[in-house]
Amino acid sequence: MSISLLTVFLAEAILCTVSGEQLYRKVGEDLVLTPDKSTVPDFITSILWKHGKNKVAEWDKDFGILDIYAAFKNRTSLDQTTGELRISGLKKTDSGVYSVEFNSKLLDKTYTLSVIKAVPKPTITSSCNPDKTSCTLTCEGDTTDAEPVTYSWKVGERASDVVDKQLIVSKNDTGKSTNSYKYFCKMKNSAGEGEVSEPVELVFGSDGWLTKARLFGISVFVLAIAGVLSFILGHRAKTGVWIYEKESMPWKGEFWKHQREVGPTTDTSNGVSASTEEALARKNDHKDDSVL
Repeated sequence: MSISLLTVFLAEAILCTVSGEQLYRKVGEDLVLTPDKSTVPDFITSILWKHGKNKVAEWDKDFGILDIYAAFKNRTSLDQTTGELRISGLKKTDSGVYSVEFNSKLLDKTYTLSVIKAVPKPTITSSCNPDKTSCTLTCEGDTTDAEPVTYSWKVGERASDVVDKQLIVSKNDTGKSTNSYKYFCKMKNSAGEGEVSEPVELVFGSDGWLTKARLFGISVFVLAIAGVLSFILGHRAKTGVWIYEKESMPWKGEFWKHQREVGPTTDTSNGVSASTEEALARKNDHKDDSVL
């Protein structure tokens, strides 16, 4: 037999003789450790349970006394016929490796306990981009002493494949401006599942027609119209006439003078001159008639 093959056999033998069980419990729950019947001797004279190197419970038939040690007092019991150990009101400090001896012989099997907090009922927060076409949902909750935690999401009646703390939702995924889906999340750890969050609904932005560029263009157009109207109305208030009634240009001084300061228009002056000439013409015609 080669050395390498012998090494493999020895490793397998060690793994077969040493075994352990990983256990997860919530803070406040009870723990029951029951040794395999095949490993328990038929005639039991003593039982000793340890937490790491510290004693938890010890019973000796000769003395007939059951001792419960230190922090396990008043919440631990031992079945002297099966070796079953029961601990109630678990604490974080109860985490660790438990081992048992029967008749001063240590059993190969150990129990590794992790006491963790229950996951809370989460709440969902959302953060969207400025256009509200994409949002990130976050499953929030205090997971201190509850790790590791996994997450699950539900979209409407459909379970999501996402198992992360965050879920990214895009308007393109739904094809709807108003998203009618309800979103739920839930936390889970090795000690069990938590409650489902309250639902959250998302309302996406417009269909994209009113983009930032278009909004800027519309704003400039409105401001330009407002400026023109202000100019026209201001001129009317200052001069008493509309712009189109002025013969001068805006860059000339007369353009901004009130009509009273400018005097009669050319039409008025021409009108007065024409009336005078007409009166003189009638007078001359009258003289001619008299001579005849």
